[in-house]
Amino acid sequence: MSRDDVALRAPGSRTLTGFPGWRLTGREQVKRGHRVANGPWWFSSSGGGRFDLQAPRGTCYVAFDERTAIRETVGEALASLGVIAHAFAAERALSTLRVPGTHDLADTCAEPAADFGVTRELCTMTPYDVPQAWAAAFDAEFDGIRYQTRFTTGPTANAAAVFGPAGGASWPVDPRPEPFAAAAQRCGLAVQPLPRTVRIVDPPI
Repeated sequence: MSRDDVALRAPGSRTLTGFPGWRLTGREQVKRGHRVANGPWWFSSSGGGRFDLQAPRGTCYVAFDERTAIRETVGEALASLGVIAHAFAAERALSTLRVPGTHDLADTCAEPAADFGVTRELCTMTPYDVPQAWAAAFDAEFDGIRYQTRFTTGPTANAAAVFGPAGGASWPVDPRPEPFAAAAQRCGLAVQPLPRTVRIVDPPI
């Protein structure tokens, strides 16, 4: 194995007893970007999310700040193009939410997490087979995962993956979710129509 290889492996039979935890309660606001037509509390089991659990369990992803929520909602398209497509933003809203009750999360950003084999690769590696294996292992001990997201930077955790029954949950929602485009522009992110064609000009000889 070289430094070019992904080092993180699935937890296998590794014990997670004593893994550092962090408590998420309704005292803390969280943000979530979602389709206008859908409620914000959706627990995914499709396998398309980094920490998706398999049905009948699911995972709902929330951010601790609005910029993180926006960047993670758009994902790779924003990272590569530097703009958010107007059509994409028009179908989405940004909700400010509070989780009901208390949720004990596995804190993957705590220094002792490395002693259990967890590294920063957990939140950046693709495909998601290994992160989803860790999520399944954490589900036996915790109510979710506290982590740092792939498409942002910063020194601290900025998101949580909350575990629950797969599908929609009837948790309290934001009565006035903000239009996604307005939230993005307020955060300094460009929202504009994407060009239908790109003109390629030959460089001068």
